[in-house]
Amino acid sequence: MSLNRDFKIRGYTVGQMPNLPLIVVIVAAVAGRMTEQGSVTNRLMDSVFLVSLSIWSYLETFDGANAFRRVLGIAGFVVVVLSSL
Repeated sequence: MSLNRDFKIRGYTVGQMPNLPLIVVIVAAVAGRMTEQGSVTNRLMDSVFLVSLSIWSYLETFDGANAFRRVLGIAGFVVVVLSSL
């Protein structure tokens, strides 16, 4: 996915265009905020958010471009675990 659109600091990829699971995370987060707390749609968006964040975290942790991206993946796993408590 490197089309020279990656954000790099000293040759270290820090950011890039979001992949599909991250786009779904963002859309679910926005949609969840726009719905009434506790409604069926809100709970559905929370579930979609957590599943997509889990997928994105897995991909970043085990297939990230560098150590920084892998740490972001681990942070995503921490968010998923803490939100399910």
